[in-house]
Amino acid sequence: MLPPQLLNPNLLSPFPLPPIEDIRPYLWSQRLLTSLSVNQTRGQLVHCPYYKPFSSLDSGAPSPPFLATADHYFKWRSIYTNHTLAVITFIVHPAYSQTNPIVTFDKHPIFFCESCVVSWWDFPTALPGEVIAWLEVQAELYPQEESFWLFTHTLADFVDKFWKPVYPYNHHSPNLRPSHAPKLPLTPNHPSLTTPLVPSDK
Repeated sequence: MLPPQLLNPNLLSPFPLPPIEDIRPYLWSQRLLTSLSVNQTRGQLVHCPYYKPFSSLDSGAPSPPFLATADHYFKWRSIYTNHTLAVITFIVHPAYSQTNPIVTFDKHPIFFCESCVVSWWDFPTALPGEVIAWLEVQAELYPQEESFWLFTHTLADFVDKFWKPVYPYNHHSPNLRPSHAPKLPLTPNHPSLTTPLVPSDK
């Protein structure tokens, strides 16, 4: 039987306790890799998940930390002509370490349709408001495309599936995520190679 001091969590243990490892970076990587293993292409939707492993190579060989980054490319095609009507890309990369996702809009250089890019170090827990408003405008541009609303529904469903709790931590909030972006690898400690891959905010 364990001595009483080991049964009482309010007392200090007589044995040194190992440090508790932070599992949030592992869950961050696992969620991202899991999302890349499923292609949502169906009907008018085209989904291209791109795995983009990231490390520093300027020392002549890969150097840690080794990070998983990704692009999720979605496009919606016309039910009548099969032409691309709208494109949205989610870029997940630690370089985008801002507090909130960066949302930009432009004309797609190939399809000449409206294009949206969401860049962040993690996947948003919900579609950003700017993206929802943009999708509503696109739906108004194509009133004859009765199924365009499915684009918004499919994207929202993808976000929900991305943040599905990971076993055995499924009793935790889906926001069990790192408090900040993973650290980027720096260039080697060499007099002529001292600049980080991503410039400092300072």
